[in-house]
Amino acid sequence: MTMQQRRSPDRGPKGRALDDVALADVRELLGHRERRRDLLIEFLHLIQDHHGCLSAAHLCALAEDMRLSQVEVYEVATFYDHFDIVKEGEARPAPLTIRVCESISCMLAGAERLFGELAGDADPQAIRVMRAPCMGRCATAPAARVGDREVDHATSHKLLAMARDGDIRTAAPDYVGLDAYRAAGGYQLLQKVRDGVLTTNAIIEIMEHAGLRGLGGAGF
Repeated sequence: MTMQQRRSPDRGPKGRALDDVALADVRELLGHRERRRDLLIEFLHLIQDHHGCLSAAHLCALAEDMRLSQVEVYEVATFYDHFDIVKEGEARPAPLTIRVCESISCMLAGAERLFGELAGDADPQAIRVMRAPCMGRCATAPAARVGDREVDHATSHKLLAMARDGDIRTAAPDYVGLDAYRAAGGYQLLQKVRDGVLTTNAIIEIMEHAGLRGLGGAGF
């Protein structure tokens, strides 16, 4: 028997097969945007926002369009809790999702009770109620998220009313613009570092006496 005869029969391409309809859909959503690897998460958001979830067919199509491996797209999509992955044969999630933070601060402030109330009162065909990891709003616990809107001191009545009224979009807080921040002295220290005015030891001393707490992460 020759080496060629001993080889296993070709079973075709490995992994999920490409869906032409999903590929056309993804290309229409992405439009003329440059297919850069660092924009992967932005493209996942585009698909999620448009369809309400990330289907296996769309993930496969996105990988094809960006010339990435399917596993690379899938591992990014599954890393973030607010992406909704729907595999073949699974039902799509309800049109709206309410996420209740289950961090220690929120649990101490009644998040478990809040979750139970929502799960009992919400119509499961219209609203999906889920537990979610820390939202970085410990000072205003219990925190929740209805659609894209984060809610402080959340109650079931408030969240369901917001869902009913469609008050589910991101609310941008008041903020200081870049020009105003610089005019008030912002980034002066950074500029001194760039200009080489400060030594490494001087920078470390400033940091040590800055009164900073923690190393960031979550919503901080």
